[in-house]
Amino acid sequence: MALPALAPFLIGLVGSIVGRVLVSLGMSVLTIKGVDTVIGQMKQAVVRATNALPGDMLNLFLIAGGGVAINLIFAAITFRLTYWSVTKVVRIAGVRA
Repeated sequence: MALPALAPFLIGLVGSIVGRVLVSLGMSVLTIKGVDTVIGQMKQAVVRATNALPGDMLNLFLIAGGGVAINLIFAAITFRLTYWSVTKVVRIAGVRA
C-alpha cells in the first residue's frame, strides 16, 4: 500500500504541527473514500445475490430480519475498517490527539 510510504514524504514537506494535522486529515479522507467504495461494491454483490433468490424465499428472508442483519454486518465492517485506517494514518503522521 502506498499510504505508509507517502505519509513521511508529505510530513517532511510540511513539517509544522498544523501541516501534520492537515496531512493526516487529508489521508484519512482518502482512506475513508476507499473504504466507502469497497463496501459499496460488496453491498451491491450481496443485494444481487439476495435478489436472485426465489420470491417466497426472499420474502421469508426479509420477514425474518435478513435485511437488518446484513445492514448490521456491513455497518460493523465499515466501522472497523474506517477506525483501523484512521488510527493507522494518525500514527504514521505522528499527530497526537
